[in-house]
Amino acid sequence: MTSEGPVVFDPADFGAIPAAKELRRWMRKVRRGKADRTFWQQFEDIYLVIFALVMVGATGGNVILHLNEKSAACTSASCSWLLDTVPWILMPLLTSWMLRVLLSVGPVSASRATGFWLLATPVDRAALLRPTYRLVIGVAAVVGALAALIGFALFGAAWSLVGEAALLTIVLLTCTACATVWAQQSASRSRWALRIADGLLLAATVPAVVLATRPEANTQNTTAFVGVAYIGPYDSTQFSPPFVTTYGFRLLVIGLVALLVCGVLVVVTAQTLDKLSRQSVVAGGELLAGMAGAAITMDVGLLADVVSGRHWRQVGRLHSRRGRSSHVQAIMHREFLRILRWPRRLIVGFGLLVVPYAVAGTGYDVLVPLAAAFAGFIATRPLMDGLRSVSRSTGLVRALGMDLRDLRVAMSLVPALFVILWTALALPALGDAATAFAVGAGILTGVIRQASAKPPSYAGPLVASPMGAIPPGLFSQPIRGFDLLLLCLVPVLLSWSPTWRLVIPGFVLALMFAIKPRQPA
Repeated sequence: MTSEGPVVFDPADFGAIPAAKELRRWMRKVRRGKADRTFWQQFEDIYLVIFALVMVGATGGNVILHLNEKSAACTSASCSWLLDTVPWILMPLLTSWMLRVLLSVGPVSASRATGFWLLATPVDRAALLRPTYRLVIGVAAVVGALAALIGFALFGAAWSLVGEAALLTIVLLTCTACATVWAQQSASRSRWALRIADGLLLAATVPAVVLATRPEANTQNTTAFVGVAYIGPYDSTQFSPPFVTTYGFRLLVIGLVALLVCGVLVVVTAQTLDKLSRQSVVAGGELLAGMAGAAITMDVGLLADVVSGRHWRQVGRLHSRRGRSSHVQAIMHREFLRILRWPRRLIVGFGLLVVPYAVAGTGYDVLVPLAAAFAGFIATRPLMDGLRSVSRSTGLVRALGMDLRDLRVAMSLVPALFVILWTALALPALGDAATAFAVGAGILTGVIRQASAKPPSYAGPLVASPMGAIPPGLFSQPIRGFDLLLLCLVPVLLSWSPTWRLVIPGFVLALMFAIKPRQPA
């Protein structure tokens, strides 16, 4: 009887291991051999995409240019102080957002077929995953450039300063993408990266609060622009500072060094792709496939379910806790425990308080309630997973032994407490209690309506559109919830009296809990 040992791959038994480049060339040949579309059909689709991007880019660029000229006309110390504070808010937010998004999908991902047929073989894994890695780096660089262009140009920064900020932002987000690839190689690294993302999100609230609560400057026409790496006064009557200066030369040197370090980091990280586990790579591919399906159906709630399901599959299992009381009190207790099992969502929710304070600090007081409402909606929506599960399951409603309206009230009480606390913390930026009530009522009714929405309906005649025939039920799906949010904000946006700011949102709130919802099919 021979002892069994580890299986050792011997090329003499199976032949030489093919290179990843050869495998990709062979797969490309097979796909092209099975293609049933002509070259002109493909060219027409590509032309439409390019034309749409050019139109959107031209329109958006014209708007940004116009807003930049309007903002650049402000030469007060207040406008200068605003531009100085923008990087301290924008950079932590961008880095935190990039860390969370990339770590949620991998960032390097592959389909289940690729994981089964290719990644499980002795083929060089790093070479197989390198195209996906390059795509991630490219997307991070493009996002950095667009974010810097929009973020700095809207506040009237000189175009030379916008270019400097874009360069450093590209380097920052590219290095962040490399860090997420390194963190993907270990579960402990991913956890620490998410903690750093949470810390950056909270750090962005400090300059936003300072910006919103600072005293108004009394000195006019004293502008001193301080950029990401450009520090120094210049004549505000000029459209932009001279390019060849001591500060510009220093920035040029810093930019070249940053690009060199970024390039080295990208190359070094690419050499470690073989350390990525097949499980983490395939999980990211499944998440992207699920998100694509949710985007096709325009179901925002399904998109949140896909992300939530990925998280709980990674967690595996938790220690169960005994419930308390019965009926409504028991459901409230379970909802409270469910929310506490994912505390990072609470951290992100409170971190979004930076939005109303940052908008208030810019001086656009009209936009503060709108920005606070949408930020609060994004912060509260992840807490409504329980209500969404109940609203789409007849069996679960019957098992709980309560009416669906009572269940909606019970499962909305804990998120309602979060909304009350969130709006109370945002009250200094909102200004008065009536506006805060309208914002809080809009947030709560909006998230309840979206979470308790029925699945998209495919019944009825199709509607012709440039994208083909579309079921009419898909059009109303993306705006479900936001309609009540905007309805509660109507008296605030139209500057009506505080009485109407209390009456209309209060009526919408009472109607939401009074109407009996239809049972899911």
